[in-house]
Amino acid sequence: MILIIAYGNTLREDDGAGLVLAEKLESLLRRFAIDVHRVEVQQLLPELAAEIAGHQPDGVVFVDTRVAIAYDEAVSVQPVPVDSNSSPSLGHQLTPATVLTYTGALFDAVEQPAWLVTVPGWQFGFGEDLSTNSKKAIFHALNDSKSQLQQLVDAVRQLSTNRHNGVP
Repeated sequence: MILIIAYGNTLREDDGAGLVLAEKLESLLRRFAIDVHRVEVQQLLPELAAEIAGHQPDGVVFVDTRVAIAYDEAVSVQPVPVDSNSSPSLGHQLTPATVLTYTGALFDAVEQPAWLVTVPGWQFGFGEDLSTNSKKAIFHALNDSKSQLQQLVDAVRQLSTNRHNGVP
């Protein structure tokens, strides 16, 4: 099972782009018969460690929006390292790595692969519509076979196949 944790605010224009992409990513993975559970929150919270530990996923995909600098930026995918030596605080904003650290420390959970997918965003005012550029970035990520998102989908498919066949 793959756990998708999407975070952002749909009432702040492009800040909701990660939530939009997460829903589409869930549908895409399900088409490949991959079991997926998606969680949507406005920001990462320590309580998500319990969500991860409770589901015991084969992998975790965090999806968020980042502030774009150039008009033609693409959706990016990066692995999330777990730093077992870190001492995270209960500050206002957590990172995916911090949530995974909590998961391991509080629940003695087995480490699983994790990725951070970020959608570029340009407009963060009040409103529910995504900018044209964010929509284009999402479309490209989902439809270009060479996009980083498609590479992630391939990796998740392989991970799912390996787990199904008993390969660690």
